[in-house]
This record gives sequence, C-alpha cells and structure tokens, in this order.
Amino acid sequence: MKKLFIIYSGVVLLLLAACEPFLEEENYTSIVADNLYATKTGYEGLVNSCYSSLRDIYGEEPWLFCAGTDMYVEGKASQPAGLSEYQALTATDGSVLSFYQNLYKSIQLCNTAIYYNDKTETYDALSQRVAEAQFIRALAYFKLVQHFGGVSIIKQMIDEPVTSFARNSSEEVYEFIIEDLEDALAGLPVEPENFGRPTKGAANHFLAKVYLTRGYESFGTENDFTTAANYAEDAINGKGLNLTYHELFSPGNENNEEILFSVQYDKVSMLDLYSDGNRQNYYFGANLGANGNAAGYPARSYNLCPTMYVYDLYNEYDSRWEASFMNIIYERYYDYYDRPDELDQLVVTQYYPQSWEVENAELWQEESVLRSQAVIYPYSPNWVASPATLLNRETPCVKKFDDPTSYASGFGSNSRDIFLARLGETYLIAAEAYFKAGDLANAARTINVVRTRAAKSGKEAEMQISANGITINTILDERALELLGEYHRWEDLKRTGTLIERTKMYNRDIKEWFDNGTNPFEGVKSELKLLRPIPQQALDLNQNKDFGQNPGY
Repeated sequence: MKKLFIIYSGVVLLLLAACEPFLEEENYTSIVADNLYATKTGYEGLVNSCYSSLRDIYGEEPWLFCAGTDMYVEGKASQPAGLSEYQALTATDGSVLSFYQNLYKSIQLCNTAIYYNDKTETYDALSQRVAEAQFIRALAYFKLVQHFGGVSIIKQMIDEPVTSFARNSSEEVYEFIIEDLEDALAGLPVEPENFGRPTKGAANHFLAKVYLTRGYESFGTENDFTTAANYAEDAINGKGLNLTYHELFSPGNENNEEILFSVQYDKVSMLDLYSDGNRQNYYFGANLGANGNAAGYPARSYNLCPTMYVYDLYNEYDSRWEASFMNIIYERYYDYYDRPDELDQLVVTQYYPQSWEVENAELWQEESVLRSQAVIYPYSPNWVASPATLLNRETPCVKKFDDPTSYASGFGSNSRDIFLARLGETYLIAAEAYFKAGDLANAARTINVVRTRAAKSGKEAEMQISANGITINTILDERALELLGEYHRWEDLKRTGTLIERTKMYNRDIKEWFDNGTNPFEGVKSELKLLRPIPQQALDLNQNKDFGQNPGY
C-alpha cells in the first residue's frame, strides 16, 4: 500500500476547497493514501487540492506575466530587475524558481488525482473530476511551454524519489496539452456543478489559445489558426458581452456570466488574511491603509506602473478608462463603493485628466465647486513614477482589482478571484486567430464585439474598426485595453514575436538600455533571452545532464 509522499516541498494534498469553501481542513498526512483516496471524501479533497495549487501559481507575484513588457514599468526599486529589464535575469532568479516549482507541484497533484480516479468508490461526479484534473494539468503545462520551452512531461503519479528527467521538445509538450484538454472537453459539463469548476466553454477557450500559440511556432501550421478560431467560436457559443466593463470588475461580482475560469478565493479558506489571498491589487492598485485610505489618499501605483503607451491607447469614446483607473480620487477612496449616490458630496483630492480632457481641465474645475479642490496633474511623462520614488502620486492607479473589504488593501492580500479565462478575451483570441488565418472580416467582427461593449453610450459607431485596418499591433493594442493588469502580456508579446520590438519602443527602462548601446535581452554566447531560464536548482538536482539550459543563460 502506498504512503502519502510529499515529493515537492510545501505541497499539502488536502487544502481547503478552492470552489467549496465550506469544507473543513483536516490533517491526513499519517493516513495511507490508498485508503484515504478510496473514499469519496478523500478523493474530493485530493481534487480540491488541484484547484488550490492555482493560488500558488497566480496569487503571489505577477512579475512572470506582466513585468518587462510594453505595458508596465517598475514603480518601485525593489521590483525584480531581471524580470523587468532582462539584463540581470539568471538561472538563480527566485521568482522563476518558485514559478517552476509551483507548476510542477500542481502537475503532481493532478497526476495523483488522475491515478486514483478509477481506484476510489464510484459516485456520480467521478468522471467529471478526472476531466477537471486533466484540465488543470494542461494549464500548468501550457504555462511551462510558453515560459520555458520544452520541459519534462510527467504523466504518472510519483510516489518515490526520481532523480533523472529527460527534456521533451516544445512540440511534444503542445501535443500533450492538446490531448489533455480534448479529454477534459469530453468529460466536462456545459454548465458548472458549482461556480469555479471548469466547463466545456473553459476547455474550448484554452484549446483556442493553445492552438493560436502553437500556430506561431516553427512546427505550427496555418491550420492551427483556423482550429483556434473554431474552438474560440465554440467557447463563445453565441454569447455576447452583456455586462458593462465596470460591472465585469465590480467588487463582489466575480461570479458573473462572462467568467469562464478563475482562481477562486474566499475569506473562509484564507488562514491569514494578510498573506493567503490574491495580491493582484497589491501590485497594480493603490497603496491604501486600513479603512480605505493612507494619509487621506492613495499614495501610488505600487510595483507595476502602466507605461505612457497604455495611457495613450484610450480615447474619449472608451468607457474602459474610467473603469480601469482611479482617475478621480476621493479623500477616502473606498467611499466610491460605499456611497455611489453621493459622489458629488465627497472631497476630491486628485483628478487625472486624459489627453483629450487637458484643454478643458480648467473648465472642468470651474463647473463644480467641490471638484475645484482637485489637484490637476497635467498629461505628461511625469505621470510615470520613477523606479526609486515610493510616494509619487503622479501615476493614476489601476482600480479594476479593488477590494473594499480586504484586510488592508494595498498592503496585504484580498479575497477577489483572479480571472484566467473570460469571454472578452475569447473574442480577442478569435480575432487574432482569424487575422492569422487571413480572414480579416471575421477578425474585425469579433474585435468589434469587444469594442462595442467598451464604448460609452451612443459612441458605439466611433469605436468600430474596419477589416483593412487590422494588424497584429491593432490586436495587441486591443488586448492591452481590455486585459489591463490581467496575467497575459508577456505571453502575448512572446507568442507574437514582438517582445523586443515593443518593449524597446514603449518601455522606458528597456529603451534606456538600448539607447545606451546595450541589448538587455542579450545573454551568454550573444543568445537572446526569449524564454525564462530553467532554474539552476532543477538542473543541479537532475542527474540527466543532457537536459540543457535555455539560450542566453
């Protein structure tokens, strides 16, 4: 009989349920695994631990997904410089190591759940549970192949030490991901058993994104783009974007109709409200103290500041500007949520006009006695905080991840979900796939669904784009507007082969390297750092010395 082995440090197989927070945590580490997982209760706990592993991958730091791109620059000097500017990125980077380990921890949990699926007592949801485990495992491998290239494909539960791992090719990893997702698609329901579990729509979304990404690879084909578009349409399945952008991200509305899959949080399952939750607002939002203010105002964007490229994308017809940023800041910021019908009576401390408003800024002040108290920061490069400035209030903060109920918003963590797949992105995946397949009419049609929702009332026509105006940059611009702060941007630029070009053009810190005559992406042997390094610790522990490091490291 098999004992319960902890192969990777820090793995606890039976955590609180990611989507069923009412379950109580129990210590099963002294129980024989075969006996425990032969029961419905034990097996359900095992599958729940697969969901919980997503918190470790996404909930801590967003550097791997967002830093060092055209959209974000350092807002604080302590941000990992290697991931922000590449020059200092090495195989000993702690964030990369943690990311790599957490992905394989998730894979091992899923492998264990798949192994025990036909060894536990029979109950109605058993076939669905193995599909859920395959789905989560596929997500982990999709992250691995995008960030590290070819990696080891481990399909079996490991219940004893393994000291040697071979490296599979990227092509083999993509084939395995597709196989897992297609198997999951067959076993998942159309509607979730409860919110937080994947559905056929979620599987279709990720199949579309996997095929889209593979299509750019040397081993990809044009058929991949057509297939991606078909899967995206299956995920959309005639559904429109019926919520406003503000409603989509309104605190407390995480379980809405447009969310296909998310990392679930709940205060019941957060043992430490300060550190166990989602830190998305911590890195993108304001530095707010307890009760929603810090010395009367949000002090800054914390560690990831949008670049001027991001601010310049918005126009006067796009509602996403006000829904995404704290462009008007009240003395007690979270009164915005508590007293929405009294906004004109609240004290404004700062107002950030956009480019089209600057010429009317004085008029805007004169029209309201209350708002005349606002401090107007002119539209200028000074909006972007310098790396060493900790109390710079010249950068409008991202507000779409606000959590007015958090322990201490901006300092600790919060209980909002992290959206991994939502319908707005599905439309943009379809648009990019159609564009790459040469179908510009459908590319325009799908991207315009997103832009129609984003339009201010009565300005829908002004937000439409024509088929002949679509380029890959058009699509990347729309993804920037729609997915601000969500965990996609590095992968978007890496996928489309635009990482160096666009960061050199729009990222102040990376541009400075190039202006000084240094290519910050250039590593050893003059090879470019277009993948993350395989962690040195993993290479040292692997007795298969043919595994190899990625170029540039």
